[in-house]
Amino acid sequence: MMHPRRLFAVLGLVVLTSMTSCTSFSSSRSPSMDKTGWITHCFGRFLIDLPPDAVINAGYYLWGDNIQRLDGTPAELAARIAHREQELRNGIHKKTKESMFVRRAEDKAGAISLWSWDSNASLLSYRVDSYFVAHPKGEVFLYSGEVTHDKEKEGEEAINDISRSLRSREPKEAPTEPGFCIDHAYIAGDSFQDEEFGVGVTFPNHPGARFEFRSSTGSELNSLLERVDGFVQNMLATVAGVERLRKGKHPVGSLPGEEYLVAGSNKGQRAYTFMWEVQGKEESLTEPNLTAGLAVLERSNENGKPPPPAFKSDKEALELWDAIVDSIRVRPTSSSPRGGNAGPSPAPKPATPGGQTLGDDYVYEEFLSSLKPKDSWLDDL
Repeated sequence: MMHPRRLFAVLGLVVLTSMTSCTSFSSSRSPSMDKTGWITHCFGRFLIDLPPDAVINAGYYLWGDNIQRLDGTPAELAARIAHREQELRNGIHKKTKESMFVRRAEDKAGAISLWSWDSNASLLSYRVDSYFVAHPKGEVFLYSGEVTHDKEKEGEEAINDISRSLRSREPKEAPTEPGFCIDHAYIAGDSFQDEEFGVGVTFPNHPGARFEFRSSTGSELNSLLERVDGFVQNMLATVAGVERLRKGKHPVGSLPGEEYLVAGSNKGQRAYTFMWEVQGKEESLTEPNLTAGLAVLERSNENGKPPPPAFKSDKEALELWDAIVDSIRVRPTSSSPRGGNAGPSPAPKPATPGGQTLGDDYVYEEFLSSLKPKDSWLDDL
């Protein structure tokens, strides 16, 4: 989840770019955007609508470890596993002087796990690579992570749970039974587990703009407004050229969101930092800590001229932001046959004027790293 230090770093970038003043928009929500042709995507236990040309990258995590789809067919998987097992057998542990490979396990559902030492210099934990085939489409997945000796049984149970519950799905399918959507599949069930996803989106028609959406079970100690409002208010009062487009409550359906939208201009470029967050509830799968963010940062000039703007106006940026954020909803589930595809959400009811947005952690890390600051001021924030 987004840490306050990183948020301050992001807002600090706005301060340090010496942006010139512009007229602020009203705090009211922007009018609805035409979403004809938009596509509904299932991430985790949520649905979100995105433009048809959106370029999407997503990562999924269970109990802190990545589960990812692999290229290839089930028939090719055996060779992949054999190759990996041989690699581990060929590795030598520095302490035992024996193979890094520990054992191979296969459960009743067909999942195959390769257990090895996590480090060639330590015997404190294992590295477990588990391979699954999701039916009926036959999608292949790898779930890989570290397991300590005292958590060995729990690790085995987690692998077995995934193996029993993994189902394939069409790319645009929103399953009707409870579960956690991953790439081309979902893990059926509604029992609590530590789950997380992070999604990064770029838009060909909005160069330089990046949207992030993330979910993580658990909650923030304080809400977005409580964490950042004082800092931003001080920044707005003391730094010329930074303007707040909106701040306040931005609920979406049953999700009690807040947002903070900041913008500014410098050297012919318009920059944005939009942030939205649901604080989350502990041990809740349907109200975890949710964050969304839209950022446009300063880019290098092209042949001595400013790059094309990400948006024609602040109004256009706000319209895209509202259209996406207002489409976020918990995926409805029922006992109806699987395979249904939920269409784009209906236009949301107007929410309380204002709103907040707290960007996603790894999203903003990418934004920050791309700037390559000359000084180490980020470390002090």
